[in-house]
Amino acid sequence: MSDAGQARRRALRLSLPVLAGYIVLGIAFGATLAQAGYGPAWALLISTTVYAGSLQFVMAPLMASGASLLTVALTALMVNARHVFYGLSFVERFSGLGRLRPYLVFSLTDETYSVFCGMDEGESGGVMVRVAAYDQLYWIAGSVAGALMAQGLPFDLTGIDFSMTALFTVICVERAMNRGDRLPMALGAVIAVASLLLLGPDRFLAPALAATALALTVMQLRAVGEGERHED
Repeated sequence: MSDAGQARRRALRLSLPVLAGYIVLGIAFGATLAQAGYGPAWALLISTTVYAGSLQFVMAPLMASGASLLTVALTALMVNARHVFYGLSFVERFSGLGRLRPYLVFSLTDETYSVFCGMDEGESGGVMVRVAAYDQLYWIAGSVAGALMAQGLPFDLTGIDFSMTALFTVICVERAMNRGDRLPMALGAVIAVASLLLLGPDRFLAPALAATALALTVMQLRAVGEGERHED
């Protein structure tokens, strides 16, 4: 078998665990988008050009409500800021991939990042690109299927947009159960509720994320400073 064939098989095997999650969540996004008044063509366009998972769920109501570009930009920055840190850990591995590098930066989602972290340092760039491409294709397929299902099948899909929230809730609860210090999560919850009450459901997300990130950064800097003083 040629090197390209081996790379395809290796990438397909690595990406299969992502398939199940992306098809289901993609269907949820496509249905959410269709309920907001946007059809399969929009699902295809957004999942191809934006491809940002949780941000896409947030985009649907923003688009439906006619939110300003500034609001969309700030929300995107807050929701997907974690991807900056993902990318920093792969700067060296991506730097030698030439024209493939921009696509790998663009397609580095949470799940693709997890797959990359489990790969050997010497894994070929071709395998990495194929993993990223397969993952995006799974998401696109699920998104288009969800939009088609919402428009053409007699299913009541009310509440399906909660699927991504449910996923992150499960991750948060599991993290809380395995972590001794639960103050950061409590702080985030308090800030979110306060922002919701003060700003309303349509405007609280970006400010809540920004305030939480700032508060956690201050906490971390204080903890580092106290640790250094104890060492002295």
